[in-house]
Amino acid sequence: MYGTITKFPEFAADTLFLIGIVYNRALIGVVIGIADNIDLHPAMRGAVIGVVVSMAMAIFSSKGMLALLGFGLVYGVLIDVVTSRLEDKI
Repeated sequence: MYGTITKFPEFAADTLFLIGIVYNRALIGVVIGIADNIDLHPAMRGAVIGVVVSMAMAIFSSKGMLALLGFGLVYGVLIDVVTSRLEDKI
């Protein structure tokens, strides 16, 4: 939420939108956890899942649609790569 408020100050007053962003990122993590058996490189799998999950929020957003998709892609890659590396060490 902090990144969204600093990048898009006009969203600071929209509490529901900010809660939606947190929910979206948590949902990306859950879907990545479920999709562990998909045989793709973690960066590619995370990118695809991040964009697909963020698409639902971006479609209904009048501002910042590309930013939502871009950050969904970045967070999807980060979540999948980090958790895949941690899983290998456990």
